[in-house]
Amino acid sequence: MSLKLQKPQGKGKAFILAPPARINILHGSVRSSKTISSIIKWIHLVKNEATAECLMVGKTERTLMRNIINPMQEMLPSSVIHVNKGSGEMILYGKRVYLAGANDARSESKIRGQTLQYAYVDEGTIIPEEFMKMLQTRLSEPNAQLYVTTNPDSPYHWMKKEIIDAADLIKANVWHFTLDDNPYLSPDYIEALKREFTGLWYQRYIEGLWVLAEGVVYPMWDESKHVRPAPPGDMENIIISVDYGVTNPSVFLMGGIHKPTGNTHVMKELY
Repeated sequence: MSLKLQKPQGKGKAFILAPPARINILHGSVRSSKTISSIIKWIHLVKNEATAECLMVGKTERTLMRNIINPMQEMLPSSVIHVNKGSGEMILYGKRVYLAGANDARSESKIRGQTLQYAYVDEGTIIPEEFMKMLQTRLSEPNAQLYVTTNPDSPYHWMKKEIIDAADLIKANVWHFTLDDNPYLSPDYIEALKREFTGLWYQRYIEGLWVLAEGVVYPMWDESKHVRPAPPGDMENIIISVDYGVTNPSVFLMGGIHKPTGNTHVMKELY
């Protein structure tokens, strides 16, 4: 079986041709062409520029194979790509690429001591933060580069707050893809997906936005509509509320009563 590879267009083509940064993030909606664009870029990078160790990461090696390696094998002649599952290695155009799963925080021990030039991470939001932090320290070769693909998660996710929102500060390249950025999807399929999802799931899966979805109490919540600057005047009866979580995050809210109006306001949140 071979994968029919279409010529990159639009945002995917722009990403492939753009000068890279040290950290490169492709995030956005499902089926938006971010993964295939990243694979094409990665193949070019390993084939033409790699001179030191490279690493590919998934939640598990099995998901990495299914999501990324198998499509690569379908795209390329068998003579240039060989996967040795037993050793967790792949030979791509004669270059050794290490393969790793990162399913919990302890996985960071797998890459301690490595010195990397290039790294590729599939579905970055489900990779433990501890692993990602260690990975960043391993990219110490000259012109080292990290490529991460992911669908959106919570707007409070560390990757959103520390990398995507801070892209200008840390000089990262961040590419946001939507369903409409994939020129090869049929209009009927796109319209079907748009009909099937509503509310927060539409925002996340179709528009590629980082919004809370799982376990949301008020699905109509929209920060742009429901958050306002604090009104002038003092607050009284300050109350701290706590929703303590062990498996799920803990949340602290500071609220008070606005003296001039008697309205209750939530002034600060720690998530």
